[in-house]
Amino acid sequence: MEIFGSLIGNENIKRSLGSEIASSKFLHAYIIEGKKGTGKHTVARLAAAAIMCHGKEKVPCGECDTCRKILSDNCADVKFFDAFKVDEVRKIKETLYETSTECDYKVYIFNDAQKMNVKAQNALLISLEEPPENVVFFLLCTDANALLETVRSRAQILRTEPLDKKTIFEYVRSSGIASELSDERLNEIILCSGGSLGYVLDMASPQNANALIEKRQRALKLATALLSPGAEGYSFISSLSSLSREDTVETLLSVLTLLRDLIVLKKDRGANLCFFASRDEALSLSSKANLKKLTSFYDATERAINDVNSNASVMSTLVSLL
Repeated sequence: MEIFGSLIGNENIKRSLGSEIASSKFLHAYIIEGKKGTGKHTVARLAAAAIMCHGKEKVPCGECDTCRKILSDNCADVKFFDAFKVDEVRKIKETLYETSTECDYKVYIFNDAQKMNVKAQNALLISLEEPPENVVFFLLCTDANALLETVRSRAQILRTEPLDKKTIFEYVRSSGIASELSDERLNEIILCSGGSLGYVLDMASPQNANALIEKRQRALKLATALLSPGAEGYSFISSLSSLSREDTVETLLSVLTLLRDLIVLKKDRGANLCFFASRDEALSLSSKANLKKLTSFYDATERAINDVNSNASVMSTLVSLL
């Protein structure tokens, strides 16, 4: 039987959770941990459909009435919750023993579970310890360590993994999404995604892609100004004076990633890059400064981020980098 055939990557989850569902030995509670956009919601939704699916060759089949309802978020027995306070969790608990509407099980999926306060987690803990037989919990979070140890001990932790660039590129192109974007521009978005397919899909529209490229170009120009100081560099930094504090920090964080690439290239010309889509462009910029100078700029940029976050003058902070 094929389990989670439509799930991209995350082979560890396909093996562990897939085999448990296939053998009807799945647990009553799972914690799905992973960075934003790495498929936590997709895993929970597919798992809910697989648990209730009537298919035999593959699960979820995506064709039976139950699958279609669950995968389109139209099933009354599969519910997503944003419950971070104790009163919200208590209201949810009151529904646990209600008869399921149309499926054999009820699936409760908690978004951003790491945001639940201690009282809310403790309120949920009792249900995790003694759940109704037909209820399965999925707690989705970016950091399982933010949950109480008592909560973690009563659920199996599954981790979604970032996808490699090739996998994301092939998926986006085969799906027909972002057909208006060139391969070069799509690769730039993928480079910024950190392996998050969700991020790439969010940024795939021409409008969002253009905004992202503009931000990357601003970071590149700022880094170039730092490495080639002079009147032109000061003029460009002056043009950034209208940036909001948030946009300034975002630009400086991109500069950090850029400088990281330049630093690692000094040690290994074949190193993986996190900012540059073009290795030649990165090597060219890296040649403008020695390792000591690049490291110094990296440290200065980190300090600048802290200063801007501490309400220092944006313009003065940027000029101090020259």
